[in-house]
Amino acid sequence: MNKTVVVIGILLIALQPYQPCQAQSANISRLRSKILARQQQPGYLKDTAYVDLLDSLAFAYYKISVDSLVFYSDKALALATQMGYARGQSISLRHKGNAYFELGDYSKMLQYYQDALRVAEKANDSLLMAKAMYNIGNNAYLIIGRDEDARNIIKKAADIFQARKDSLALYQAIAVIGRLWTYDEKYEEALTCFNRALQVATALKDRYAIAIVNEQVGLLYQAEGRLKEALALLFQAWDYFSNTDDMARQSICASEVANVYIQLKNYPMALKYASISLQKAQSVKSKPHILNAVREMAAAYEALGNTRYALKYFKLIKEASDSVAYETMRKKTEQLEARYEFEKKEALLKAAQEKKDALNKSIVQKKELQIFIALLLILLLSLLVLLLIRSRAIKQKNNLILEAKNEEIERQAILLLKNNQEKDNMFSIISHDLKVPLHSLKVILQLLGDSYQEKETMEKILEELRRDINHSTDLVNNLLFWANSQFKGSTVLPVIFSVRQVITDALQIFIKQAAVKGINLEHELTADEITVWADMNMIQVIIRNLVSNAIKFCNMGDTITISASTTNAVVTISVADSGIGIPPETLEKINQGQMVSTFGTADEKGIGLGLRLCYELAKLNDGILTVQSKPGKGSIFYLALPCKPLQPYVRNIFAPLKK
Repeated sequence: MNKTVVVIGILLIALQPYQPCQAQSANISRLRSKILARQQQPGYLKDTAYVDLLDSLAFAYYKISVDSLVFYSDKALALATQMGYARGQSISLRHKGNAYFELGDYSKMLQYYQDALRVAEKANDSLLMAKAMYNIGNNAYLIIGRDEDARNIIKKAADIFQARKDSLALYQAIAVIGRLWTYDEKYEEALTCFNRALQVATALKDRYAIAIVNEQVGLLYQAEGRLKEALALLFQAWDYFSNTDDMARQSICASEVANVYIQLKNYPMALKYASISLQKAQSVKSKPHILNAVREMAAAYEALGNTRYALKYFKLIKEASDSVAYETMRKKTEQLEARYEFEKKEALLKAAQEKKDALNKSIVQKKELQIFIALLLILLLSLLVLLLIRSRAIKQKNNLILEAKNEEIERQAILLLKNNQEKDNMFSIISHDLKVPLHSLKVILQLLGDSYQEKETMEKILEELRRDINHSTDLVNNLLFWANSQFKGSTVLPVIFSVRQVITDALQIFIKQAAVKGINLEHELTADEITVWADMNMIQVIIRNLVSNAIKFCNMGDTITISASTTNAVVTISVADSGIGIPPETLEKINQGQMVSTFGTADEKGIGLGLRLCYELAKLNDGILTVQSKPGKGSIFYLALPCKPLQPYVRNIFAPLKK
């Protein structure tokens, strides 16, 4: 298709507002009724809703009556200005710009659009700013040939429409950008825009908008030579427009269909639609549309070899062209004048801005010089001060280092003394506790070897032997575990394992020992699997020590119960007994981490190493070991452990309790 025809079609479509004709007439009556009803209310002249109705009525007259458009937009602008209603001012100014576009006064048109933009910017209303930018790009920049500027400013407006979810305005902006790409013969970019516009129009269920997009894509396909695809889309648009009152749109679309048929060499169909286009154009007295229609008819008759009719329509083309040429020349002159005024204003603004920038630059340079001198003076003074205090700072630093080293030496000495005292005390207790049962074992073995003993005496001897061996075994095991952790360091190897398994294993070990003393061993474990995140060997040591201690301090008929529960990602294992309990003074020492030597209900000896080991192992596994006890009622030891690798917030649960 001829590029000039494409450009004319694009501009005719782009410069027309989105507003189906049949909707305008219906709107005018409805809006007039609303305005009359509003005028019956007191104080309506100060009502922003009344201004909005006037603006809506002004827009309804667009493409119908320029005089009415100017009248109602002037009235709305005066009221909006009087009450300081920025939104109404911006909309009224844009409507006035539209009116001067219709009147061909492009200088005033641009002035009103720019005023609308300034009001919107002052009100910080991004949607009003975007609509003013759209008008400037679509109606001003396109007229004076600044296509790239038009594309850029309309794209900015489209981004705002999308952010503010104004789908109809977004559709219009995207469609204009697509038409500009078509004009530049960048068809891929144009098609991308049209597809996006079609998505928006489809989402809005707006058949008019869908028809416009189909028409534009059809023209794009025609420009690419995809004639059959172009014809299919143009017919979709024609099917919609032919059922509306929009004669101008029908004329344009029919002329486009005729042009495609000429390229397809289907001249009878070209004549049919060119004739329809001419009829519609004559009904609205549109000279550009008449020219397009007769041009298509002349081309079709010439291709058919019908010279008589071809000559007839060529003459009509000449007549229409003369008239259109005059109109085109007049509008072109106005466009050039508008462009000159626009560029002159832009140059003045640019010169004023450059002058302002130069003045600001001079002021900034002067201030920078003053700041530089001030900084230089401050730097010199700072150097002098630094030189004065440097020696004092070095001396103070050396004194602090010396003081810190002395404090560290003193702290290490105190710690070493404390550790040695603790070690001496522990080994004194351990040596005594190991010597006594070993001596007892020696005596018992001598008795067994000297002579035959009575059965009752033998049972007592064996019971005492069993007790001493159990005590010595527990003591040695705990001592070895503790010594290994002290000399080699404690390496925790946490895994997720079953609490049930550890508890049942511990109970199996102590079944016989508990049975000898007539103590009941029970557990209250549910069928649900409970797991913890800890070093399995260390937890086994803790539970064995707690159960062993419970047996030690229970009488015949007492019960030891082990249970486990989960709360907030923490597993709590409890070892409860109904034994003799712990005296308050002993309980206080245990909570302070001291080792306390005690005797069980069957005179079993204990030095407290196992319980201290339990506290240390619990701490190493991010756990807490606590105890509750009442003399004569029994004791309960609670071991709280994480059920999965600790996150920072879980560690905070344990941190204050471990101090």
